[in-house]
Amino acid sequence: MRTSEVQPRASFSASSPSSARLAWLIEISRLLTSAVDIDHLLGVILKTSSQLVGSEDSSLLLLDPATQELVFVMAHGMASEKLKMIRLKPGEGIAGWVVQHGKPLLVNDVEQDPRFTSKVDKLTGFRTKAVLAVPLQEHGRTIGVLEVLNPRKDRKFSQEDLELLSAFAAHASVAIRNARLVTSIKEANRYLQAAIDERYGTLIGKSAGIRAAVKSAKKVAETSATILLLGETGVGKEMFARSIHSWSPRAPKPFVAVNCVALAEGLLETELFGHEKGAFTGAHQQKKGLLELAQGGTVFLDEIGDTKPEFQAKLLRVLQTHQFERVGGTVPITVDIRFIAATNKDLEAAVNAGSFRKDLFFRLNVVAITVPPLRERKEDIPALANFFLGRYCRDMKRTPMTFSPNAMKLLTEHNWPGNVRELENVIERAVVLTTENEIGPHDLALGSRDVPMGDLASLLDLPFHVSVQSHKKALISHAINKAKGNKTQAAALLQLQSTYLFRLCKQLGIT
Repeated sequence: MRTSEVQPRASFSASSPSSARLAWLIEISRLLTSAVDIDHLLGVILKTSSQLVGSEDSSLLLLDPATQELVFVMAHGMASEKLKMIRLKPGEGIAGWVVQHGKPLLVNDVEQDPRFTSKVDKLTGFRTKAVLAVPLQEHGRTIGVLEVLNPRKDRKFSQEDLELLSAFAAHASVAIRNARLVTSIKEANRYLQAAIDERYGTLIGKSAGIRAAVKSAKKVAETSATILLLGETGVGKEMFARSIHSWSPRAPKPFVAVNCVALAEGLLETELFGHEKGAFTGAHQQKKGLLELAQGGTVFLDEIGDTKPEFQAKLLRVLQTHQFERVGGTVPITVDIRFIAATNKDLEAAVNAGSFRKDLFFRLNVVAITVPPLRERKEDIPALANFFLGRYCRDMKRTPMTFSPNAMKLLTEHNWPGNVRELENVIERAVVLTTENEIGPHDLALGSRDVPMGDLASLLDLPFHVSVQSHKKALISHAINKAKGNKTQAAALLQLQSTYLFRLCKQLGIT
């Protein structure tokens, strides 16, 4: 229930017995803690503080951390708009004294108190006769002041009024802290969502292949069907998966991406399913897996074709029953999640070879979408290149840059074995290293041109570790290019485990 729709069950006058006023304070405190919108909350605090002690007006000042000045963030009464333009210096006026000393103050005749400043009255036209001012504190630190002005009915503020307002301010401080926290979380979420939308919200391209893939993706996004994304390394399968999630009714829920070959098999199971305390050495406490954390959302399983048969069997059970147990556990956990899997392998060939389960393949292959390689949609390269150029100029706070005609010609003629990912990295490097506002052909490191490999003998002139690392990078880049961007095939060419090659690529910055 919204706080604005809730009214206290009792009211009182300033002459009400202390027990009734305390009961009313408890009721108001409950209402305060239920408010999460900061502006609405401040309005409730001001209105309630005036009612609590029977005053004509009230105002709330918060400390500006940068200047240590007090700012009238909200006021109740005729002069409220003018007050928002006023700032009080540290120690200035009764409010400044309260902040400086962290103590409440009762002044029934402000003209006789040297701490009072008439600055506010002169600017607003309001006449202050008496003030009750109490500090708003957070973890022992004063963050602001709550003031009530001029008691009604020709009475004076009492010590009881001061104690009551101080008690109310303690509750108000907690409510303000909670509302600020909620506001900051919402702002952070908006920022992150905006970043995700900017990165994954639009699948760029007008080619027939990409338009067909997007059309299929949007159609299947409306359902909860399992999706299998096919395509070479770097074509943007994760971008497709995120876009499908954002187009689906599951968009408000989590999207969890898992690279199935980046982790050892045992670690992969623990990451996905979680584990119970004591399940293995080092399992000092229970841990929820990614499947639990993705409840209601989407799980993206990348490189599914490279998983081991034991893991495939466990994944098949989750797809069939939507249930699993944590590692070391016996209690079934039911989840409502949509699976999107991706691979650059020919899964049908893997099924025939016996390296991939046939029943799992059928479970994953409910809807298959093939993402075309960049070399088959070269008409999309200019739009993609300009998109990445704009993003990295913003990220690196560079003035807007452009491509020279020859640079764009070079980009569109390149075969792009690493697909969209390679294009993105080439442009990021160009933005980092280029000093001009126009990117020319010489700024584009295509293929392995960034490695000084005109002659392998030149590596002998380099320091030992630099030479070894450069040689590793050249060998791996050559193998990946030869395998047309397929790192699993590149690992086979190099006679390396695919997981080890992925780790080397990450260490050496190879995409």
